[in-house]
Amino acid sequence: MDLKKLVYDQIKDVEILSCVDNLYQLLTVTQDSKNGDITLPCFSLAKILHKSPVAIGDEVVGAIHSDIFQNIVNVNGYVNFFFKKDMLFGKIIENFGKSDISKTGAGKTLFIDFSSLNLAKYMHIGHLSTTVIGSVIANTYEHIGYDVKRLNYVGDYGTPFGKMIAAIKHWGDESEIEKKGVDYIQDLYVKFNVEADNQPSLMDEARDWFKRIEDGEPEATRIYNKIITVSIAEAKRLCDILGINFDSWRGEAYYNDKMGPIIDTLNEKGLLVTSEGAKIVDLEPYGLGACMIQKSDGASLYATRDLATAVDRYNTYHFDLGLYVTSVQQNLHFARWFKVLELMGYDYAKNLRHIAYGTYSLPTGKIGSRFGKQALVKDMLDLSITKAKDVVISRGTKVDDIDALARSIGIGAVKFGVLKTERIKDCVFDLESSLNFDGETSPYIQYTYARCNSIINKSNGLEKVGDISDVDNFDTFELVKYVNDLDKTILDSANDFEPCYISRFLLGLCGLFNKFYNNYRIIDGDKVNKYRLQLVGAVKLALATGLKLLGIDATEVM
Repeated sequence: MDLKKLVYDQIKDVEILSCVDNLYQLLTVTQDSKNGDITLPCFSLAKILHKSPVAIGDEVVGAIHSDIFQNIVNVNGYVNFFFKKDMLFGKIIENFGKSDISKTGAGKTLFIDFSSLNLAKYMHIGHLSTTVIGSVIANTYEHIGYDVKRLNYVGDYGTPFGKMIAAIKHWGDESEIEKKGVDYIQDLYVKFNVEADNQPSLMDEARDWFKRIEDGEPEATRIYNKIITVSIAEAKRLCDILGINFDSWRGEAYYNDKMGPIIDTLNEKGLLVTSEGAKIVDLEPYGLGACMIQKSDGASLYATRDLATAVDRYNTYHFDLGLYVTSVQQNLHFARWFKVLELMGYDYAKNLRHIAYGTYSLPTGKIGSRFGKQALVKDMLDLSITKAKDVVISRGTKVDDIDALARSIGIGAVKFGVLKTERIKDCVFDLESSLNFDGETSPYIQYTYARCNSIINKSNGLEKVGDISDVDNFDTFELVKYVNDLDKTILDSANDFEPCYISRFLLGLCGLFNKFYNNYRIIDGDKVNKYRLQLVGAVKLALATGLKLLGIDATEVM
């Protein structure tokens, strides 16, 4: 419920305010509820109405006679509106979860390009931010009614695949690829890079094998396809563990034959310029330098491929909005090719956004992996689940399936490490603090959800008692107003592409709810306070909604 709109509807017909066009925008949510719920500052109206702010405020107060307000006070030109608590409780809590937020994006399509895993390699910590942030943005837009297409633009092309085939030929066995999977391929890839330091000719072999892939040579194609098949299977397995699905796994290879038309169009429009033998689009007039389209040897670049993907995606999805979730280091790259697409005359270029994020690291360097180089996502998840199980057992639990609970908590903690701060900020993942049930963590949110669920279950069959005065107090009212902000938080998160709005909302909700829980009795013997129980139900629903958007399990029992 829009509380500003509630006040606006009561004051819009007040005579002194009839000439104010931006009346709704002037209304603000009062920071301290002890000073009211909604405030109308009258200072900007003084010049329009030729009266002092205090005089304007007095007239507004005197003109309003509504039974939805407990009090209206003019304090030095600020008109503070206090809602009747019982009225607002009924409007918010009894109708909670019945909003039409899903109509916001009805009929609109969004594609979101995120994760972008490199096939035949392990998913490492560098992929975690794009994968988790992208999934939450996708969930959020789906929640508000968009038809969302989740795209994983995988790295399935280039010389690294030539290296892999060369390594298999020297030290491996093609028949082992499908049996041993990515572990086998990665081991050989690492060996190739070590050996290539001493035998430079190996790189010539790798380039030759990749050219044979490009040319469609049968042997190279057969081995390449085996590598891709097992790599996709492993990537999907990890994404399944994270609870993230994609509508498309089209990678670089798919667009290999689709860049020619892009170059032709650029030529036709006179946008290509030759510079030191290379083909570029001069973007100096826009302060973006040059966008290289084709190397001097005729090879295409990432920008060329990105232009081809954008055209193909519009032809496929006719999107209203297209999002690319990659690191902040790629800001200039996206700014350049977005501008090139615009200069090519594609109007949908204005509907593309680069969603940048900062670095994600570990406090003590790297989680040890078998290669000792990168923190692998599967290692992080395994360690988090193991430690979560230790924490659950040490706390004591009535859950039958401790492993399933540990899995929900452990995976949630890894995700929440990415989501609890602004996406553009660099963040450090500390596993120990992330599994704390009392801090700003996902286990804290999950535990609060389980507490709500427990209260509701225990209330089944009990006599419902109480009256509206039981929720007519400051602490309870703060919780009522806070839970009411769920839809606004979701819309703000979507508009700003900022998952942490939802994370912070959930943490704030848990804090207010646990304060309410500790101060007011909900169940007393064989009786349950029906109004407080309604509020518990609304909080549970809000927590469930938020956790679902974050892709974190709502644990029924902890």
